[in-house]
Amino acid sequence: MAKAKKGKIKKSQKVEEVEAQVQEEIQQESSDKKNRQFQLYWILGAIVVLVVLFFISSYIFNSINTFEHEGITFTKEKFGEIPVFHYYYYITPQLKYNLYLRRDPRENKVSITGNAVDLGIELKKEEPIYLSVDPKELTQCEYGRAGIGSLATFLADNQFKVIGASSDEEIAKEAGVKYATCEFRPNSMVILLQAGNKTEIVYENERCYTINVANCEVLEAVEKFQVQTILDAKARRESSSYQTNQVEVIPV
Repeated sequence: MAKAKKGKIKKSQKVEEVEAQVQEEIQQESSDKKNRQFQLYWILGAIVVLVVLFFISSYIFNSINTFEHEGITFTKEKFGEIPVFHYYYYITPQLKYNLYLRRDPRENKVSITGNAVDLGIELKKEEPIYLSVDPKELTQCEYGRAGIGSLATFLADNQFKVIGASSDEEIAKEAGVKYATCEFRPNSMVILLQAGNKTEIVYENERCYTINVANCEVLEAVEKFQVQTILDAKARRESSSYQTNQVEVIPV
């Protein structure tokens, strides 16, 4: 009897030990589960913080690299290693145009003068534009060819028909291109790019634009003409008096 009682006591102790061990394992598993949940919440929280920081830094970066100039927004970017100022708009709902400037438009002080300056720059898509260049001095400038090419591309990409010409009659004959000046072609749209004593855009009438370039400031003059063309088109578009059936220069 004593042995049987002693055996029961040992068995009872083993059961208690097993139960205690099971309880300990349950508690440990519960603790591990809480730790895993805490780690998961911490990771998720860290991800949320990182996402928020990304958007904040992205916003700050974009704010630093974007600015508004007379109602249009430019972004500072890099074209390879070349810093540029980028603006884009849609010519049609499907056709996007990207304007890249080498000079900050806010700092471009090229003046626009002439008898018709109050009319704004307005080119007509239903007739060709003679882009007439005086090549004697401009092509010798560092950015001469780049500026001329930029203006020609700007007009062509915006759906204007461009005719290359020269303001020097002899050079025009030798090169086999059209001869064009505002006086020689008074009934045609002429943009004359030539060397001058002062860098300025002279707008004498609605068919004649003279871009004078001094000190090889070809890019400054051309980019001023491009930006002003866009601004004037935008102003006409927003004007209540602008007739919608007229040909629009650049639908920004």
